[in-house]
Amino acid sequence: MTKQKVVLFHPRTLHEKNYRNFWIPYSVLSIGSQLSNKGYDIEIIDNNFEQRNPDEIVRDLTSPNLVGISTMIGHQISEGMSFAAKIKEKFPGLLILFGGAAPTILPEQFLDSDYVDIVARGQGEQTSIEIAETLKNQGNLEKILGISFKDKNGKMIHNKLRTPISRDLFTTYDYSLVNPQNYMRSDEHISDKVLNHISSQGCPFGCGFCSEVALYNRRWTSESLERMMREVSELVEQYGADGIKFYDANFFVNKRRTISFANQVKTKGWKMKWAASAHPKNLLALSEDALKLLQESGCSRILIGAESGNDEELEYINKNMTTEDVLEVAHRLEKAGIHGSFTVIVGYPGFPEENISRTLEFGKRIASISSLHEVKAHVYAPYPGTPLYQDAIRHGFVAPKTLKDWANYDYYEVQTPWLKSKLTQEIREFNRNLCPYVL
Repeated sequence: MTKQKVVLFHPRTLHEKNYRNFWIPYSVLSIGSQLSNKGYDIEIIDNNFEQRNPDEIVRDLTSPNLVGISTMIGHQISEGMSFAAKIKEKFPGLLILFGGAAPTILPEQFLDSDYVDIVARGQGEQTSIEIAETLKNQGNLEKILGISFKDKNGKMIHNKLRTPISRDLFTTYDYSLVNPQNYMRSDEHISDKVLNHISSQGCPFGCGFCSEVALYNRRWTSESLERMMREVSELVEQYGADGIKFYDANFFVNKRRTISFANQVKTKGWKMKWAASAHPKNLLALSEDALKLLQESGCSRILIGAESGNDEELEYINKNMTTEDVLEVAHRLEKAGIHGSFTVIVGYPGFPEENISRTLEFGKRIASISSLHEVKAHVYAPYPGTPLYQDAIRHGFVAPKTLKDWANYDYYEVQTPWLKSKLTQEIREFNRNLCPYVL
């Protein structure tokens, strides 16, 4: 019996222009690994790597049974839609599934398109399996949690969300579907042979600007220590990585898991470096000895959201910390010999313009604590589904109305009416001075 074929397309992330590297596309790799484990023939097309026009890619495809496309807000939407249009042209009647951050937050805008049949909202691994099995057996989509779709009359149906579950319940990543060697990168603060990994999803904190809150509603699900060690071992021992960049929103939520990981890396004797992201409160919960252990295990950089140099703004965004907490973290990392990569955001709605200058000065103060540290500034851009989104609209932000508008939404540029357009250039100058490396 011929295997059902599923094509998974990852559009280019051209809107992420402040970042020089692209990495293993775990969004489609995770889905593809689950479907492959269930006997489906999987083809992953990562256009960050292939750099081909959608019409050229589609011209080479043969008889897929289902096509899935992963997109964030920004240019990925445009290329994803262009790919979907070409698919519909060549394979009329084939159903197209969209998943990822943008469709999760904007399901109706996606379903308004003639090129989108189903939207997977939230964690999509089990959802994708159920979609593929239902379509194969000509079953009823209304029974599948976590999807939105159009019925035969064009009416939009939004099924209940699926509760996220641990990655331990999924099959391990099938790296035969992508070649990790194509994603080996050099990073000044990690190593010359870095691969990425995602060991958890979501974050328990409720930062008002953060898309993680919109996507996962403050739920944090993770790989167990045992699972994480197996996954990282494969990247290190089989593919030759001597650096791992964890792309978790908050790697440090579970203190015991973090410390145990560091201990096991030391026990294995890996000569590797690693980097991850943390909320300052999670770092403050670590003792001096624990931070030193992290450094000895190879932790060379931690990405930290400092967010503001104004305590009233930190309270407004529900950051659950103060500026003094951030400075304390910077001092502790300096003592432990760990590079701190801090980020700040300027231009929250409803605050005076002078707060911007105070935040940038605060960033300079952080950087002055240690030559190890760097600070990168961003301009606040409202993101749909986040706690601050409606407040931004009340202060005059006009949200994009169409999918095309969202495709052109550049959250590295000034998007709000209360900020001056020249601020973008000021932020670029600040970053050139205090953040010479791009992450």
